[in-house]
This record gives sequence, C-alpha cells and structure tokens, in this order.
Amino acid sequence: MDPRTIALLMLISGAECSLLFFASGIFHKRTEGGSELPALFWGAGTTVHVLGALGLMTQGIASPWFSVVFANSAIILGQSLILVGIRRLAGFKPALPRYSTVWLLYTAAAVVFTFVHPSTTARIVLFSAAISAFYVEAAILVLVSKAWKREPLTVYLASTFLALAGFFAARALVTVFVSPASIFSSSAMNVATFVVSHVGLIGWSLGLILLQQRRTEADLERALREKEVLFRELQHRIKNSISVIASLVSLESSRTEDARSAAVLEALEGRISAIASLYELLFRSGETDRIDLDLYLKAVVEALFSGQAARERGIRLDLEVREMRIDVRRAIPLGIIANELASDCLKHAFPEGRSGTVRVSLRAEENTAVLEVRDDGRGLPEGLSVGSSGGLGLVLVDMLARQVGGFFAAESAGGAVFTVRFPREEKA
Repeated sequence: MDPRTIALLMLISGAECSLLFFASGIFHKRTEGGSELPALFWGAGTTVHVLGALGLMTQGIASPWFSVVFANSAIILGQSLILVGIRRLAGFKPALPRYSTVWLLYTAAAVVFTFVHPSTTARIVLFSAAISAFYVEAAILVLVSKAWKREPLTVYLASTFLALAGFFAARALVTVFVSPASIFSSSAMNVATFVVSHVGLIGWSLGLILLQQRRTEADLERALREKEVLFRELQHRIKNSISVIASLVSLESSRTEDARSAAVLEALEGRISAIASLYELLFRSGETDRIDLDLYLKAVVEALFSGQAARERGIRLDLEVREMRIDVRRAIPLGIIANELASDCLKHAFPEGRSGTVRVSLRAEENTAVLEVRDDGRGLPEGLSVGSSGGLGLVLVDMLARQVGGFFAAESAGGAVFTVRFPREEKA
C-alpha cells in the first residue's frame, strides 16, 4: 500500500474534521453567545495540520524549506492549537507562552536537521516524540479536568490519545535503529504511521465534538439549577414581604378606632394573605407556572377561618374541593375570590352570634371549573345585585371572575350561594 495514498485519504478526512469543528464552533457561538470556543481552535488547528501534511507530500518536488521545515512546523503548530482548545474546554489556562516556545524550538531544530546537519532519522525521531508528547498531554487534560465527570466518553477519548502517544513513541524508538529513506518510502512502519494517524484523527475528532456537547449540556443543567434556586429564593422573599405587609395592615387595623376603617383594613389583610398563601405553596412545590388550585383554596379559606376565629363562634367550615391544577396567573384572582366570598359569609350570614356552616366547593364540569361558596345563614337581601351591594367585595369578585375568563352569580337558596364558573384551561 502506497503511503502517499493513505496520506491523501488522511488529508481528506482532516479537511472534513476541520469543517465539522468550525461548524460546531459557529453553532455554539451563536446559541451561547460565547467567544473563543474550543471547537474553533480545533478547526484552526486541524486546518493548519492538513496544510502541513500537504506540504510533506511535496517532498522531492518543492523546496525543503516548504516540504520539510514549513510542513513539520505547521503540523506542530496545528497540534498546539488543538491543545489550546482542549485546555479551554477542560477549564485550564491556554498555556500559549509554553506552546509558542516549544513551536519555535521545534522549528529551529527542523532547520538544523534539514540544512545544518541533515538527518532524516533525527527529523522523524523529533517529530514522533513531539506528536507523542502532544497526545500524552491531551490524555492528561481529559482525565484530570473537573469540568466533566469520569464516564465512558472521557475514558474512550483519553485511551485513544494514549494509544496514539504509545504508537508514536514506539515509532521514534524504532526509527533510531531502523531509519527509513523518507517518510513516504514503502516500509511497514510508514504505512502503519499513516493508517494509525488517519484512524486516530477521526476517533479523537468525534470524541472531542461529543465531549464539548456533554460539557455544554452540563453547563446548561447547572445554569438551570442555579436559576431554579434563585427563583425559589425570590418566591420565598416575596412571600415574606407580602406577609410583612399583611402583618402591618393587621396591626393598623387593631389600632384604629373607626369601625368602618378597621373593616376595610381587615378585608385588605385577607386579600394580601391570599396572595401570600400562593407564594408559600409555590415555594414548597418548587414549581413556577402551575399550582394545585384545590390546595391553594383550602389554605386561603382555612387561614381566613383561623384569623377570624370562626370556629370559636360556632361556624363550621365544610370543604369539598376536587383536585385541579391551574396556571399561576389565574390562581391569584381565584384565591382572592374565595377569600372575599368566605369572608362575606362570615360577616353577614350569621348575625347575633348564630352558628352555621360555610361550604366551599371546587368541581369540574367537562371543560368548566366551578367554584362555589355557600352558607346556611339568612340569605341575600332582596333585590341585591353586584353593583348595588354597598361594598367593594362582590364588585371585586365580579371583576376577578371576568379576569379569569368566567362569570359570577349570586342567589339565595337556603342561604347565600355564590358561584364562579371559569374555563379549566386558559384560552389562547
């Protein structure tokens, strides 16, 4: 098998890998908004490496300055750029001064062994040792990096690098004793060198692309977890702030001597507490967009009964809420609605210390949800309408019911019956 033919196939594969690296680097740069991405260094390094290999193929045709010195120097420069990309992916400093120094020293040695003391053996040994060192460092970077976990992919990539390092170290040793006339002479070692280089190039190129993808996925997962923690902390702080506001309103309500003002402040406290309950449930569940409406309404109404000492007054709470999930945007108005209607029952249904029951129910009727609050008290005044109730409560309930895409109705049937019907899923 002609080594030049294998070298040509390697050039084609190298060009394809270079394009793959550049495509991957550009894609990640656009999607992540980053710069100096590892794949761009790999693409540049592979391109320079291909140019160097192309220069080697002109030996016997072009000047030794191009076919030997430039070609060898370009290959080592390309390998150095690839190492820079690996170091960036692994989270290490690029070590550009060290790589630049090594590249200059290698170029100077190539000049010496080409023109001052011409020696094909020395050039091949030097080249093989440099390539072996490159692969050893690449394997070490993959294995010791804390940017990813030890997994089959990293083991595969490090093993590929170490296998190539071992081969080129063996080539350097063999060349000391059996020196070929040139790197393109038809010897078993030359053929093996190009075959191993070709297969290795494809192997580690694909490995690096996959490793970068894993690193990107890991970074995205970590960023998502951090955002979730920050969002939960924000929810907790909002809930605490709302609770503080509710406490201040409650304190002001207890201090005011005007009964009308105290009633207004008490109603305001209930509405604020309803919102605080939502953020408490969101914080506990860890969710951000949907909530269990049944649990939320239960928390709101029970907090209201506890705050107004309803049970001590002989008023019983009967909850019949079915499991139902809803988007957070509509949950807040529904929580305030439940608070307003239950509060209205406690205030007006049982005068002069009468006992009774307030029933809060939530059920589904096909695509419609029904929130119903009723009592077994004295019922609604005759001729009552939402706009003429004399207070803000029912007007607010009607507005909020419309806000969630539903409607509000009130009637007397063995007591006051308040019904809010709304779609289970928000209309687009």
